[in-house]
Amino acid sequence: MPTRKKNTKKTPRVKPSSKKIKQDKPTASKTPVKRKTINNATGNASTIPEATVSKETTSRPFPDKSAAITDIKIRMYGHGFGDCFLLFFYAGSEVCYKMVIDCGMLTGDSERLRTVIQNIAEDCEGSVDVVVQTHEHKDHVSGFNLRDKEGRLLWDQIAVSEAWLAWTENTGKIGDELAKKLKHKHDKKLTALVKAVARYEKHITGTKHKVAMKDTYTGEIYQAAQNRYVGALKHILNFAGIEETGISEDFNLKNGEMGLTVKQAMNYFTDRNNRIKKNDILNSRNEPLTQTEISYWEPGEIADRACTGLNGVNIYFLGPPKDYERLKQMDDKTHSEMYVTDMGLSENFYYALDGDKDEPHLLSPFGKQYHCDETHQSPEEKENPDSVCRLYYDTEHYWREIDADWLNNTGALALALDSYTNNTSLVMAIEFTQSRKVLMFVGDAQIGNWISWTEPENEKSTEPKLKWKINDGEKTNIITARDLLQRTVFYKVGHHASHNATGKENGLELMISPELVAMIPVDEKVAGRQGKRGWKMPAEELYSRLLEKTKGKIIRIDLGNLLEKGSQDIPDGVRPPEKQRQEFNARVTKSKDLIESDDKKNRPLYWEYTVKDR
Repeated sequence: MPTRKKNTKKTPRVKPSSKKIKQDKPTASKTPVKRKTINNATGNASTIPEATVSKETTSRPFPDKSAAITDIKIRMYGHGFGDCFLLFFYAGSEVCYKMVIDCGMLTGDSERLRTVIQNIAEDCEGSVDVVVQTHEHKDHVSGFNLRDKEGRLLWDQIAVSEAWLAWTENTGKIGDELAKKLKHKHDKKLTALVKAVARYEKHITGTKHKVAMKDTYTGEIYQAAQNRYVGALKHILNFAGIEETGISEDFNLKNGEMGLTVKQAMNYFTDRNNRIKKNDILNSRNEPLTQTEISYWEPGEIADRACTGLNGVNIYFLGPPKDYERLKQMDDKTHSEMYVTDMGLSENFYYALDGDKDEPHLLSPFGKQYHCDETHQSPEEKENPDSVCRLYYDTEHYWREIDADWLNNTGALALALDSYTNNTSLVMAIEFTQSRKVLMFVGDAQIGNWISWTEPENEKSTEPKLKWKINDGEKTNIITARDLLQRTVFYKVGHHASHNATGKENGLELMISPELVAMIPVDEKVAGRQGKRGWKMPAEELYSRLLEKTKGKIIRIDLGNLLEKGSQDIPDGVRPPEKQRQEFNARVTKSKDLIESDDKKNRPLYWEYTVKDR
């Protein structure tokens, strides 16, 4: 098989912990295996310009060849509105590999997330094999920026061998050229969005506007709606870690006004490696940390045993697509769970917010020749009672002014940027090679990401663009995303089960295994308090279909195991047979430790589900 091309920070690897998880037997004996990564992709990846890369050849101890992985235990933490998953890979009763997927929360008391990180450190005994950061949103990565009471970053206490990110994050000097261009474009739009929100809020809270609304029929109702609109925009900005204190008309993303600084959280491992070079970081046992190898993955690549050391497990990378048109695609009429429509968003909107070099205060989508500013009137215009400018700025006719009307499109830009970032989610399918069962982790992938997995090579072909060639020693097998979806027995539901993050024909409808189980990191009440009218999470139609496809085998942060006390709450026609319910419950466990929800109710710190390779 050809060697995978990959941009990577080439740094020494961390030896994984040989200590056992609590209540487990000692780990199996280990033999050194050389690490390599493999690219079996076909399709458009070869058309993307790549920087020169080096191959990683360092060795590390791995589980013994005979220690095949038999079980994967998925732990979903219940800290609130955010994602944090911990996976234990077992060979019999022995934990051979530990993987963390995301660590963040959007709202609520960050002390809960500190409790989660502390639990990870304790139950993994200070060492994790790989951390996966799916995409740059606060509810997925903010935990990497959390500090303890002494000001130390909490993740500094945990040794991490590898960090996996999507190719879209590979924006360093020798990084992916397309990723660098996309990141630059995204940052410009995000800066424009913050300026737009600041300008719009300044307009609606100004004395002139308030007086006019008070004197206008239903004006106060209209202004209340404007205030809710600004509040909704701020909620969306919060996903990018931009808090109210950072919202201003002179906002510059490079100046660090990002509140919680999601960008720094996403760059945690790069920054940590730099700090280690200058001065060793000590973990909770006062031992120095070694550096973390950082890998950027592309669709069509695979982490097999040569990469992870795991016997009997392959990890396929499906997204994000290396196609800008797919990355920005948020709508597809054949996917009924995707309700986001074409907003007709013109890039002129954010270009206007860049301002003018000579007159930066003139933030507007219109050219200078169309501007009429009171401070720039000639003496003749000021004296002429019929001048357009004088009539326009007549205080008695304020309602006619349209200076800020173009900013009503701010919401479209906000939603588009939010969806774009979700579409850059790193998507993984973890496969047991013996039973061929698949665990699907999609981050918050939106429609363009989903479609890219199964789309044909070209208009005349039925062959998918994305596929893997796997040699099992006897023959070469072709693996496709459709095949992986059809064998999926575990689905981490994307974006808290929102309306726009689970594909239908190219997604959920392909998950046909009767063993299908879903975990949803959602708190419905918290979601209902967000935005202008509350976010409907889980989305009604999607959730109904998930109940049907899984026969109620669903675990939620807020409700826990839906089948724990019986199936009476599951709709008629989709209730599981009693034997199936009992088998499912036998694989579900929950933490005895409790954590307080946003609504001051105690619930388990985490829920766990075990997938067995048989």
